[in-house]
Amino acid sequence: MLTVSEAFDKFSSRLEITETEEKAASRRQQDIRALLGDTFAIDDDFLTGSYRRETKTKPLRDVDIMIVLADRDYLDRHPRNVLADVEAALAPNYGQNRVEPDRRAVRVDFDVVGDVTGLDVVSFDVVPAFADDVNYLIPDDVLGEWISTNPKVHAEKATAANQAFAKQWKPLVKMIKSWNGQHGNPIDPSFLIEVMALDIMTGPWGSDRPRELRQFFATAHDRIDERWRDPAGLGPDISDTLHDTPGALEAARTALRAAEQTCTRAIQLQSSGRIGEALDTWQGLFGSAFAKS
Repeated sequence: MLTVSEAFDKFSSRLEITETEEKAASRRQQDIRALLGDTFAIDDDFLTGSYRRETKTKPLRDVDIMIVLADRDYLDRHPRNVLADVEAALAPNYGQNRVEPDRRAVRVDFDVVGDVTGLDVVSFDVVPAFADDVNYLIPDDVLGEWISTNPKVHAEKATAANQAFAKQWKPLVKMIKSWNGQHGNPIDPSFLIEVMALDIMTGPWGSDRPRELRQFFATAHDRIDERWRDPAGLGPDISDTLHDTPGALEAARTALRAAEQTCTRAIQLQSSGRIGEALDTWQGLFGSAFAKS
């Protein structure tokens, strides 16, 4: 049986993206770029979002690829037009049932079967964008507007937070995201976890992952009602979905409180020497990726 510290080491390692998975993501990116290149003039394309910030959890689902388009006439039209055109360009290759426009992207589901905990990419979110000085304009079908974003700023802030937290910020964010996925994604979008963590998980590092996790869940519970801004100071609040969806805030509060209570119980079990029960409790929080042996 592992110690709690060893179990967290193993859990953290399991959440890391492997070289094989990186190659799969790159291959998928190139395939999508090639397909869209038959329809659109493309100025640039790159992997972005939590994948580029190194806070992506596994399996690799909803990996973001930004496609920077040249035809700026789209900016004079409703954002759903470009989403529909991207969908139309990808559907013949991947199948209409696997390509679906979302609020700001077009989701592409790949025919991945069997064990999806590694080795391949389950889905991509293709985000059409237009250069806007140092920022980018992306579609928002819900708002009916083109919104500004800067993934470079997001990545820089995540890196700085990680350095200030003894390089434990990103691993802990990935653990919290793993909890979120395990419990039905009560924090939506998952990027909101990172945004909150930028303000909640700050140095100095206390060298104790269980207590840092409990502190995050406790503070997030108390502050989930706040309006959490885009770290780049652009676009709508990151928390707008949570605030605008009936019942979502209460569900998030309930889940965060339950997670804090589970952390407290696991810490108490460890303190009393009941390591096996403590590991069972942590696995109940994070799922099977948290190994006990």
